[in-house]
Amino acid sequence: MFVLVYFVLAFVSVFAKNEFYIGHRVYNVKLTTQEQQDQFYLLKSDIVDYWRKPNFKHNVTGRAMVPPSHYLWFEEKLQELDIEKDIYIEDVYNYLKDKESKTQSPRNDESRDFDFTGYYRYYQVLEYMRTFEEDYANSTDIKVSYVEAGITDEGRPLVYLEITNNDGNEDKPIAIVEAAIIPREWVTVSAALNIAREVVDQRELLAGLKWIIIPVLNPDGYEYTHTNLRLWSKTRSTRSNLGFICPGVNINRNFGFDWLFSDSSSSPCSHLYGGIEPFSEPETRIIQTLVEENGTRIKMYISLQNGGGYIAYPWQYERAASGMFRQHHLLGREMRSILGEDYILDIGSLAAGDRASGTSTDYVMDHDVMYTFSINIEGQGDDGVIVPETDIVTIIDKVWRAVALVANTVVAT
Repeated sequence: MFVLVYFVLAFVSVFAKNEFYIGHRVYNVKLTTQEQQDQFYLLKSDIVDYWRKPNFKHNVTGRAMVPPSHYLWFEEKLQELDIEKDIYIEDVYNYLKDKESKTQSPRNDESRDFDFTGYYRYYQVLEYMRTFEEDYANSTDIKVSYVEAGITDEGRPLVYLEITNNDGNEDKPIAIVEAAIIPREWVTVSAALNIAREVVDQRELLAGLKWIIIPVLNPDGYEYTHTNLRLWSKTRSTRSNLGFICPGVNINRNFGFDWLFSDSSSSPCSHLYGGIEPFSEPETRIIQTLVEENGTRIKMYISLQNGGGYIAYPWQYERAASGMFRQHHLLGREMRSILGEDYILDIGSLAAGDRASGTSTDYVMDHDVMYTFSINIEGQGDDGVIVPETDIVTIIDKVWRAVALVANTVVAT
């Protein structure tokens, strides 16, 4: 009941941008024994938001955002598990305020060209995608289509780009790239759009693959991170019984594979809320439709995230690999040589330090997509989801080269 009251107050009250985070702390969580890892569940709660999970196997320090109401509870659990108390950020509101004050270029400047040196609002992303289609409208060898595949709960178009050549082959294999499934992870949007830009220059990849690129899988949440809460992680739907008090679903917990079992919540007020049922959200249904309509033609699926420097392959719902383990791991080693040797390469649950249900990559892998990866982008510093604009160009170039490596492998297979 206390948790519910906390969230009711949080979302009914009127807040200026990011004021909800006043007093929230971020704790470093360092696991030093396997026993602590096995008991990590004791440090989890519907209102503790892990920017990054701790991971004993890979020596990763976790980052947990905790509201003032739960300081005492969280610190008692740290003590119970013999984990050192280490406060990384004393006040998240001031942290975000400082980050925004250092942003060099305004995100709302309508005259600003889309140059991949900054972050952009959704209408700017849509304008870029439409312009991209128009640029190739008269091309004889490249076909770019701007596809509206649905509407969000707040009325925004759900769109993707289809890119192929004009060879007339309607049965060629398909590569899908999905970004901003967690809307606060802005750098993934830039990375996905850059992949679209790069693909048109790679004629062999266009000859061998049809590309479907979804730069913003969660438009409503993405806009909300610009206007209200920078660290929001859900949609803005209201179809649950508490929808108008605690809106939104974490769409990377809403896919119909092992739904609502691990690292997922049945509480609408949780940032890990899995929805009223699998595929309850129009955002997840886009992926479901693409998978059902294209079947085994889909040979490659990449989920771009920003969860802390790792390359993961299925499964995420259990601590075991799929039957593609050897191919995934060997290819992942080459991807890591591009992204950086500090990137972790592992099965999804072991790379992240925790199992998770209802994820896009596990759902797609369950439908026999051969090469399925999650690339969790790591910034130049260690701030997790807040990636400085100055780092964007370097990061998205590395991501493209890693994705192109997978694509070339698919084409050669």
